[in-house]
Amino acid sequence: MKAIITGVELIKDYESKFGTLYLYKISYDGKQAFYSSKSDKQEKFIKGQEAEFIEEVKTGKNGNYFNIKPVPMQRQSNFSKELKKEKSKYSGFAVSYAKDLVVAGKLEFEELTTYAWILFDLMAEMDKTLEQ
Repeated sequence: MKAIITGVELIKDYESKFGTLYLYKISYDGKQAFYSSKSDKQEKFIKGQEAEFIEEVKTGKNGNYFNIKPVPMQRQSNFSKELKKEKSKYSGFAVSYAKDLVVAGKLEFEELTTYAWILFDLMAEMDKTLEQ
């Protein structure tokens, strides 16, 4: 979700298993939500600026409330290409599975790359069917 941030207020700091966290009340679109930051000078939600975030409904002692967190940034490789986490896993699995076929004598070593790509494409296509 994207929205213009209309208010940012530091509520309190508290201890957690991640160390000291800072609780902010963030206002946007006529709503108020809470955001926990590791910094007392958080820069994810700035009054007057648009922010992209994930909004979750939580249940507390006093009923339901909104909790928000920034959308995680895509990781980049050394070649500055965005990697999707799932697809980066596929490549390792695909090579490993193809290697297993070579070790089992089902493929020749020279075929490893070809079959790794076939397995990679198959896993990516299967994942797309799960998204539907």
